[in-house]
Amino acid sequence: MGISVWSTWFFGPAFRAALGRFTLIAAIAFFLVHLGLFALKPWIPQLEPNPLFASPINAIYTPFSVLLFYEVYLLVYYLRRSTTIYIGKQYEIIALILIRGIFKDMTHLDLTKSGLLSLANLDLATDLVTVAAVYALIYVFYRISGYFQSKANTAYDQPMEPGSLRRFVRSKNTLALVLLLFLTGLSLYSFVDWLGSNELGAAPVLDLNAIFFDPFYTVLIMSDVLILLLSLLYSDDFPTIIRNSSFVVSTILLKFSFSAESGISQLLIVTGVGFGVLMLQLSNAFYRINYVKNP
Repeated sequence: MGISVWSTWFFGPAFRAALGRFTLIAAIAFFLVHLGLFALKPWIPQLEPNPLFASPINAIYTPFSVLLFYEVYLLVYYLRRSTTIYIGKQYEIIALILIRGIFKDMTHLDLTKSGLLSLANLDLATDLVTVAAVYALIYVFYRISGYFQSKANTAYDQPMEPGSLRRFVRSKNTLALVLLLFLTGLSLYSFVDWLGSNELGAAPVLDLNAIFFDPFYTVLIMSDVLILLLSLLYSDDFPTIIRNSSFVVSTILLKFSFSAESGISQLLIVTGVGFGVLMLQLSNAFYRINYVKNP
């Protein structure tokens, strides 16, 4: 089978629907397993020191982790259709990672009067504000992109001649398939490496973002740069170059947030998403001015 056939199959509606159902079933199953292990903790001493089983609220962390992998697939899925929506999916993943982290923050709350301004409480408050800000920015991003007006998700994408556009789309199809296969391998490797390096009852708190999403966003940076370079092969449109270059900067800021301290991390996330929104708005304004001058 050729690349185009595999690409059509992996990114077809039937495969997407089947993967969505499988992901939902897996999320429910892992959620119940996590709750079951928490209930059995008194009879399994190895689980006692593990922070993942310190509270039943931690079980919510597990299905969100599974659902995030489906969001990764959707990100690659939309890469073939629109670079802009592909970037929007990156922002959605960051928002879901933040939401997932809130459930973990809730298990460390200090509910005493003296602990009102404790570090754990401030972390939760900061994450809540960051989620609200990022969610609002994602809405603005999609509103600017034209996503709500057209499910084709092609608004303000690369303006090219028909022949060049077809070649660019084929290039993105190939990149999407390669990216999907690479990310599948990365997820399997990360999971096996985590199982091999940590026992079930290991006491240290695991940074689950570092297991997959830190290297994942590194891969996305490389992918964004490739998209930029591919667009230059078929178009020398200035606002497109600036917009795609800005998306690379935005993704790098999001990647840095995984290794930054609390407070700085949230600031990098809001700055990264906000920068992407601003540059998309400026690019669209540039296109509209150019269209008025050259209808």
